[in-house]
Amino acid sequence: MRRQARLAILAGWAVVVAAATPAWPQADESASTEVESGKDLYLRHCALCHGIDGTGNGPLAAAMQTAPSDLTRITVEHDDTFPAAKIADVIRNGGGVLGHGSTAMLAWGTYFSERRKPEVARGRIKALVGYIESIQQK
Repeated sequence: MRRQARLAILAGWAVVVAAATPAWPQADESASTEVESGKDLYLRHCALCHGIDGTGNGPLAAAMQTAPSDLTRITVEHDDTFPAAKIADVIRNGGGVLGHGSTAMLAWGTYFSERRKPEVARGRIKALVGYIESIQQK
């Protein structure tokens, strides 16, 4: 029963997010490589699990079996070095990336690609990685 309740909560939040999230802008070919800011992408796609402040306390966190990571401590946990390439891999490929610790996180690489344009996905992931780097604890 607990699992069914969690799934119902997650499904409800997914409907709320889908209704509140605008579709990707339909860009013409010349503007297709423009990306949203990393903060906008984060708030739209990551904050539900990781929280607005990145500490893992988003509204869906309580319903998850594996708690979302505290994204503000990545640098602290990696000897004061921000592993940008590793973070990009986790965003692109999901939680199945070696060392992420869980397969609970979805892969966003294909989703971020507008009409299967890899350069758009790369730009969005780069912007998101930059934003996550900017919220690291000092």
